[in-house]
Order: sequence, then structure tokens, then C-alpha cells
Amino acid sequence: MISIRPFNESDKQKMLGIERLCPQGGQKCALGVDKKDIIARYKMYDNWKVLVAEEKGKIAGWIGFTVKPIPERNKKYAYVTEVMVHPDFRRTGVATKLLKELEEKALEMGSSYVYSYIYEPNSASKSLFGKLGYSRVRDISTPVIATYKKSDISPEYSIVPVDKENTGSAVDLINEYNSGFMHFMPFTAQTFEARLKAVPWYGSENFWIVRDRDNKIVACAGLWDSSRLANMYYAREPAAMKLTRSVSGVLSHIIKVPKITAEGERLKFLYIADHAFDKRQPEAMLSLLKHLSNLSIDMKRDYLMTATDPEDALLSVMKKLKPQIEIWSIFAKSFEGDLPIFRPFYNDIKDMIP
Repeated sequence: MISIRPFNESDKQKMLGIERLCPQGGQKCALGVDKKDIIARYKMYDNWKVLVAEEKGKIAGWIGFTVKPIPERNKKYAYVTEVMVHPDFRRTGVATKLLKELEEKALEMGSSYVYSYIYEPNSASKSLFGKLGYSRVRDISTPVIATYKKSDISPEYSIVPVDKENTGSAVDLINEYNSGFMHFMPFTAQTFEARLKAVPWYGSENFWIVRDRDNKIVACAGLWDSSRLANMYYAREPAAMKLTRSVSGVLSHIIKVPKITAEGERLKFLYIADHAFDKRQPEAMLSLLKHLSNLSIDMKRDYLMTATDPEDALLSVMKKLKPQIEIWSIFAKSFEGDLPIFRPFYNDIKDMIP
């Protein structure tokens, strides 16, 4: 008989072992995650819970979520961070029971709706959420740039780390850029500085601003080393990627080519966070992306990535650097009335930890 209980510290190691058995995706493509601390991502939230399913003392699976406020609407919503089921307990109703228990808790905590990200190849999760009344409301792009060759940067722009004197201007640019994006809450200089400190291995020393010839801040973005919390790898590598890697291996003897990570090998990447730019000067953002790519090479990382709404102007700029683009889908369910419109959608860095 499956029972549901709150997470406790003694569960950590068992849960880490189970997660390594549960790559996200299908038979043709799946991403695996190797974490150092199973609840590190949750510690960044003010309001979070992890519920554990067990049978006769054996962990069968778990589900995690956080509840966030929507101040302008005096509402709250729940974000499902992950649903994991041990392979021995699949197709026994464990995931359904966990999701239903989560919904009850989210309602008790005042949530008006709940949503989650699902990796595009993960048909099992999409089917599960669909059966429980969730709708696919938005697709999110995750462009990944291979960092292997340093770029020349336009002398028209100067790029420096942010400091206290410039934080306010950078925050103004971020707030203006994201105005109208669902789930975006405007920052103050103080709340943004607190955010930089709260996300592990981020910090103001990793946040960059771009000035134009008039000394105006026209672009900004952070470079976050998310690998300190979790490493990703292809547990099942797409056939097209295997073929590309084979071709690249031959060409690497002649010219410098991007590295194509092999199946089971960790993806060494850095994450672009909190980006914004003056849309009249896309070249400023392109210069910053090149700068971040150069830093990535110096740090011996193979990829630079982010997650962004398809309507975000950043995507058009990143496409100039020929990224590989993966897709994640947002599935959502309302507890009261119609779902809000998830377009355009703001992707919070804290939600993007694997």
C-alpha cells in the first residue's frame, strides 16, 4: 500500500540514487541529471514542499513544488519542480497519487493554478499530465551555443561586471525588457542584489553590463554555473547528434569544430540568466553573448545555454550564433476559472535548475 509523507533529511541519498535511474525523455532521446544535493534547488524558494511516496519503508517516488505570489492579482500559483518514480513502481499509480496530493496541498496554500515544465521527448510525462486535466499552454526554447572558438567583439561597446553604482540602471533595463511577461515581478536594486546572492554560484561578479558610446547601459546578463548544483548528460543520445559527432570527429583533425558530447558524458555548460537589452541595439546583446562565450571557453565549458520564451527578442539574437535548440513544454491546470494566458512567459532562473 503506497503512502505519502513529507520529505525528511534521511531520504536524500536514496532519492539521489533513484533520480539517476530516471532520465527525462523517451527511448530515442533522454537527459539524465546527476545532483549533489537533492533539495539544493528548493532552498532558494521561500515556500516549498517535497512529498515522498513509499511502500513498506521503500521510497517509490516523490514530487516537489513551490508556491509563489502574484501580488498584482492578490493570487498565488504552484510550480511543480519534478515528479520522480522508481522504475520498480512505474505504471502502479504512484505518479498520479503524488500529483493529486500535490494539488490538494497547493490548494490549501492558496494556489489558483499549477504548472510544470516537461522535456519535449518525455511522452510519458505529457500523457500523465494530460490525463489529469493539464493543458499544454506554451513551449519554451532552450538554445545551446557550442563554445569552442573565441569571438571578436565590437569596439563600439564596453563590457564590465556590474557594481553597486550601476545596479539600479541595470535593474531598470531588466524591468522594462520583461514588462508584460507572465510571472515577472519587477526588481528593485535591493531585491536584485539579494537574488544574485541567493542563487548559488551566481553573484554580482558574474553579472555583466554593456555600455554604448554614449555611456548608456544597453544590455546586461548574468553567467551562472548551474553545474555546481547539478550536471546533465544524454542518457540516450539522439541519432542525429551521434551522426554529427562522428562527422565532427573527422573534421577536428583539419579545423577547429564544436565538441559534441557523447552519450553518458556530462554536458559542461554555463547558463545565461537575467538578460535584457535595448531592442534598438541588438548588436549590444550579440556582443555580450560573444563575451560570455569567450568567458565560457576560458572556464573550459563546452556550451552556453538559456531558456526563453519564443517571443523573447533574445532568441533572434542567439540564432546568429547558430545554437542547437531544445524544446520544453509548459503544462498547466486551473483550480478556479480559466487559466491565464502563458504568453509571453518569463523564465525564472531558479526554476531552470534540473
